[in-house]
Order: sequence, then C-alpha cells, then structure tokens
Amino acid sequence: MHRFAPWIQRIVLAAATFVFGAIGIRHIANPVQAATAAGATLNTAFAVTTTRVGFGAFPLGVAIFTVTSLFSTRRLVPAVQLVATMVTSAIVVRVIGAIADGAVPASSKLFIPEGVILLLSLTGLLLQPKRGPGAQS
Repeated sequence: MHRFAPWIQRIVLAAATFVFGAIGIRHIANPVQAATAAGATLNTAFAVTTTRVGFGAFPLGVAIFTVTSLFSTRRLVPAVQLVATMVTSAIVVRVIGAIADGAVPASSKLFIPEGVILLLSLTGLLLQPKRGPGAQS
C-alpha cells in the first residue's frame, strides 16, 4: 500500500493545482465578475485590488507551489500537508459561515469536492511510510 502513497499525493496536488489555479486566475483576471458571481460588490479601486490579492494571488501562489511540488519527491509530503491544511481551514470556515450567515445552500455543494480532496490528502499522508529517527525530512 505504501507504494501508492506518492501517486495519491500527486493526484491531490494535481487537483489542488487546478482548483487553486482556477480560483486565483479568475479573481486576478476579472475580480469584479468573480465577486458579483458570489453576490458581492466591489465599489472602489482599492476593493478590486484587494480582491485580486486576497482571492487571486494567494490561491495562485498555492497552485504554483503544488504544481512545482508534483515533480519533487522531497516536497511531495509538505505540499500535501499544505493542501490538507488549506482545505480543512476552508471546510471549518464554511461550517462557521453556514451557522453564522445561513449560507447553507450556496456553500453545501462545495463540501463535496473539498471533502474529497481532504480525504485523498489524508489517505496519501497516512499511507506514507514513517521515517525512522535521524532520517532527513
């Protein structure tokens, strides 16, 4: 089973690269349209630039890290850990938002892909062979 871990991890990184890259590019290329699709309005140039950075640059940075980690044996596990952390954070905040804001219908459809990516991330990490004492990470 341990030999499948790197392939599961690469599937996770490929999916994360696609998802985070698409989110980042959409918010960098057309932040007003991306915000409008979520029901938000950007009323100032500062709001547009902040959206480009917050919703565009950060996901794009994660996508760049995950795509470059796809081809690095040494960075494979840390990249999957990053994806698991990001997706767990998104799920927790989405649950908090659903409780606080009542945004269940719009958010609930996103639980499935986030849950699948998290499940695959955790599977890839749990199947990873344990390193002994003194092993380099």
